[in-house]
Amino acid sequence: SLTLAAASSASAATVFGFQDAYDPINWTLTNSNADGFVNTGGAPASISLTGGDNGSFSSGTTDYTTTAAAAGTVTFDWNYSTNDGPFFDPFGYLLNGSFIQVTDDGGDLVQNGTSTFNVLAGDSFGFRIFTTDNIVGPGSVTISNFSAPVPEPSTVLSLLVLGGLGAGLKYLNRN
Repeated sequence: SLTLAAASSASAATVFGFQDAYDPINWTLTNSNADGFVNTGGAPASISLTGGDNGSFSSGTTDYTTTAAAAGTVTFDWNYSTNDGPFFDPFGYLLNGSFIQVTDDGGDLVQNGTSTFNVLAGDSFGFRIFTTDNIVGPGSVTISNFSAPVPEPSTVLSLLVLGGLGAGLKYLNRN
């Protein structure tokens, strides 16, 4: 019961950049009727995501997703551009499959901002560029100043110590 009590109050640390639990190797690129791609050459400082432009004249998505390592806040800066118009290639983030658009459909061809949202451990989250038409050029975004929650190292050690203490006390009570 000591271990369960400690686990329920476990805290999270924050990792800055695409590293550790959020290293690009731990992300998945998924295209649905799109030929988008991700460039992780700037990691851990940044990644760049480019949406679809496969000439199909129909909508598609380019997603780059991962799993939250702990509960807490995800924050990132984004610098977006398109030749097609932001209405045709919106960008935003995904949280458990729900798309939250951050670009302004009526805004400039170049936009930027900072986004913040909360996750629980095990949540799926990431980034999406949606294309309504797959023509006239893709949208692209550079994501930087990324931070996300990871388990507090001392919490893991505390849980192990408390678990061992509980097992030892149970053993002593038997004798």
